[in-house]
Amino acid sequence: MAFKKSPSKSSNGRQIQLVRGNPDCATFYQWIHAELAKVTTNWPPKITKTTLTTGRRGNLGEFLSYRVARESGLYGKSKGYTLALMGALTPLQDGAPTGLDITIVHLDPSGDVSKDCLYIMEVKTTGATKLTYATALIGDYKKLLGKAAVAGSLGQRFNWLQGYLKVVHEFSDDEVERVGNLFMPDAKDCKGIKLLPTLVHDRKAGDPAAVVALDEVAAEIEKQGWGKQTIEPWSIAIEKLTECLVHLSNNGSTMP
Repeated sequence: MAFKKSPSKSSNGRQIQLVRGNPDCATFYQWIHAELAKVTTNWPPKITKTTLTTGRRGNLGEFLSYRVARESGLYGKSKGYTLALMGALTPLQDGAPTGLDITIVHLDPSGDVSKDCLYIMEVKTTGATKLTYATALIGDYKKLLGKAAVAGSLGQRFNWLQGYLKVVHEFSDDEVERVGNLFMPDAKDCKGIKLLPTLVHDRKAGDPAAVVALDEVAAEIEKQGWGKQTIEPWSIAIEKLTECLVHLSNNGSTMP
């Protein structure tokens, strides 16, 4: 595999998943490009600047995160897993769609509803060496706790998700109901939901800094009412991230 996903314990005992190139960032980059090439027939005009729009940077970060999630075994060929994506579907577009970034629904094939689970992966992407942008993940999860009338709330997102699964994936009424049963108005009661706040960043920031930044993010999300065991932050890092994302946009097959 082109990367390793290794758990690291923070000073507060939280588990932070570190995704790093295996054996190096160049191998990781080549794998990312190959995955992007699989879904891209017509590449956009080449970028001559050294930066990307915020939208395209975020979309590429989501694409990378969802491919890593699949390759690392969070979902995939196993029965019972269904994926819903937003920006990852349009990695080379400048505009960023609204909605949950990545959701993975698992309905236990044997019918054991206690094993049903919804993974919510919100992604932020930054080329900065200081990882202060990680704090933006806090707001992404906080907005899920709004009242049902708020378009961004978890209740409304579940309405969208259930409709999406029924129309696109042709879920039965019983399956749709099982998904709906994972939703509870209070975060502390959402036992079947796993939060995966994910930061895609430059390797130059360093692993210790990533662990600290994401530990702080997890602590703030926990203060919102989510259970500690339901939060598992991910750090996905590669050297020269900004240059890599520009190079990916320009269909560069080897690391810049």
